[in-house]
Amino acid sequence: MSDKIIFMPLGGAQEVGASCYFLKLGEDNFLLDCGCGLTQGIRFAPQFNSLLATPYLQDLHQISHVFISHAHIDHCAALPDFLQLNERAAVYMTDLTQEILSAQLEESFDRIRQNISTVTFLQKIPLPTLEVSFYQAGHIPGAMMTLIKFRGKNILYTGDYSTFPTQLVGAAMLPEEPIDILILCGLHARHPFYRSFGESDAALKRILHRIYHALRRHKMVYCQVTQISKGVELIKLINKFLPNAEIFIDERVMRIVRRFENLQIPIMNERDRPLIFFPRKPAVILSTAPPFANSNMEIVNGDFSLHDDFAATVNFVRRVNPKVCVVVHSPPDQRFHASTTLEQILINDPDSRTSFVFPETCESFEL
Repeated sequence: MSDKIIFMPLGGAQEVGASCYFLKLGEDNFLLDCGCGLTQGIRFAPQFNSLLATPYLQDLHQISHVFISHAHIDHCAALPDFLQLNERAAVYMTDLTQEILSAQLEESFDRIRQNISTVTFLQKIPLPTLEVSFYQAGHIPGAMMTLIKFRGKNILYTGDYSTFPTQLVGAAMLPEEPIDILILCGLHARHPFYRSFGESDAALKRILHRIYHALRRHKMVYCQVTQISKGVELIKLINKFLPNAEIFIDERVMRIVRRFENLQIPIMNERDRPLIFFPRKPAVILSTAPPFANSNMEIVNGDFSLHDDFAATVNFVRRVNPKVCVVVHSPPDQRFHASTTLEQILINDPDSRTSFVFPETCESFEL
């Protein structure tokens, strides 16, 4: 096993939720992300114990390192679960990811703080048989790609990434080295009809449009966000495109706003304020909590995508041009049942050298 590369999703394979990927490089064992999922209100974690039914591990304590790409809950929120099973694992993430994660996990964060080491982009961590370094991934502040150099091969795990800048962060920055194995969180790799245009993404335009027209009708707007960091993104967008709107921000989102601003990332303007009591005039209430039943407010779903669309995903893989691309975090297209996928586009590209793997959860591959 000293030269083998083994990959196995423990969750978040061809689905969104509980992203967690086991990577075995010779005798070293790693996890790439450690998130939880939610189905019909029921939380689920990665299938850690499925590793014990393989020849790769006899004990979860053999996993030495965990690399967290970013602070969205489907990529990080199962860390307390895993560290109860393996209290010795070293966890790496950027400083800003740690800041956001501490607010996401709240009281359970204190139990895992001692395992976390923060890293910076371009920092290199030498281990006995390999070297690890980190690159800006875009998507949200603090998100990182992880590059592992192992026995002459370069392995890049993207986590969620975006090749376009957003209100809060610039575009992904790729390493200069040629990539042999790309582990791609390709949310829209099988959605050929999905199109987005960076900050003018259609979902964001719909959110802003509904807020604008509700305020014009002198209605209160209740905007619920499922991810705290997306709430911060929405504050920036509303301030930019609806500068006269007043935003009242709930405490969970405000904790992250304060941490961003402590790191010299300005978020609020003079019309934004904490949600201490409900305003008596038309305004935007931005909260992670569901709205009250029978409310006469305008209810707006604040969810939107910060991922590359299909065309951008194809161009990204074409640009990296790895020998092998392992596509995860990639649900099939349920609306169109189209035959066109990332793989089918690039298999007909004479300049592409890439072969593709679309693993299912708990399905292992030697790469």
